[in-house]
Order: sequence, then structure tokens, then C-alpha cells
Amino acid sequence: MPLGDMSTFQEVFDFYEALLENLLHLAGRFGFDAEHQLHLNAVALYGSILELSSSLKPLYKSEHYSSVPIILRSLLEAHVDLENLTNDPKYGYSLDLSYLKESLKFLKEAKNDQNTYMEIISQKPDVDDRINNFESEIAVLEGKGYKIFNNFEKFEKAKLKKEYRTIYNMLCCASHNNYRSLRDRHMSFNNGELKVEYFKKPDFEELEIWFGVTCEILVRASFSIHGLLKSTVMPELQALREKLNKIRGEA
Repeated sequence: MPLGDMSTFQEVFDFYEALLENLLHLAGRFGFDAEHQLHLNAVALYGSILELSSSLKPLYKSEHYSSVPIILRSLLEAHVDLENLTNDPKYGYSLDLSYLKESLKFLKEAKNDQNTYMEIISQKPDVDDRINNFESEIAVLEGKGYKIFNNFEKFEKAKLKKEYRTIYNMLCCASHNNYRSLRDRHMSFNNGELKVEYFKKPDFEELEIWFGVTCEILVRASFSIHGLLKSTVMPELQALREKLNKIRGEA
């Protein structure tokens, strides 16, 4: 039997669908400076938030419920990066440093000569130059005091420490195949008897939480990006915020 109240979940899901449609329309009305690195990074992050949010719909429709929190984790991480970037443009240097170090690590692994997957890369004539360039750029950024933030530091910087310890913890458990999530996903007890289930019936209470979190991220991220770009759609966003608050009983 499905768990929870289908009708209360449906209200959240209907708002989620309408919200996505509205936000995509509003995204077509903001302008940005194509030569401004902050604008480019922020617009790209917001695009990922919209796309990841939209991908939850086919997962629900096709009854792949266990995949929802795994996608939602990436969505929440993108939201945290966007919040930090719009609140502190220098946060972008942390993202740059992360990219540079991962790229350097990748190229050095390619030169290892023992990884057959990277043989083509290791044979490129400019691989040493690229490694040197990455090392130089890293040294410059670190010399200026920039660093890579761990996930807790990112959430703390975005003033989302409580979310890190609760929502994000649950999403990570689902993504990492933690025993707690695996048992919730595939096992149930009926009159003391253990039952293993694949493609369990939906838990509408849980789905209401996940799609509610998605709506909250979408609204907050939209205020952030449109605020950064000095968009004129703030009244429309405020109306969407009020509708979400009403659904959550906060109006």
C-alpha cells in the first residue's frame, strides 16, 4: 500500500510543475554580461538547478522513486554554490581552484603509464605544458589565500548549516547506499515478518518532502540569480514565494 496522503503530495507536485514552467519563462527575461565571469558561472549554475529540478518529474512519473533523492543531492549542492557565488563573488576563486586541482590530478594520472583508459591523453605533446600551467595557476590562487571549501564549509558559508546536518545528510545516505537508505528502500516489516521489495509503492509523505525541498530551492535560487542580474521580475517571484508559503501553511 502507498504511504502518506496522496492529495497533499499532489498539491505540492502540481505547484512544482507550474513553478518550473514559470521560472523557465522568467529566465528568458534576464540579461547578463557575456564577458563577466561571475555572470557566466551564476547563469550556468542556475541552468543546472532548473534542469536537475525538471529531471525529477520523469523519475516520479515512471515510478523510479528511489532515484529522486540522489538527483536532489546534486541539486542542493548546485544551489549552495549559487548562493555562495551570488553573495560573495570571490567564492568563484574556490570553484576555479577546485577545477584546476581536479584537472591537474587527471593529467598526472594520465602520465602514470599504468592507466590504460588515459593512454591517448598521456601521448599528447602538450601534456607537460598543461600540467605546468595548472600548477602555476594553482600557486597564484593559493598564494592569494584562496582555498577549496569542503561541503560543510560551503553549507555554513551559505547559512545552511541546519540543512547540511538534516536534509543533506539524508540525501547523502541515499546516494552512498548507506544501510539505512537501502533498508528503507527495499525492506518492510508486516506483522513482524521481513519483506524484500523492489520498486516499492510510493511513500507520499517522503515524496512531499523531496518535492517541497525542490520547490524551495527553485524559489531561493531564482531570487538569487535575478537579484544578481538586477532583473525586473521580482514581483512575479514574490507571488510564487507567497504561493509556496501558503501550501506550506506559512501564509
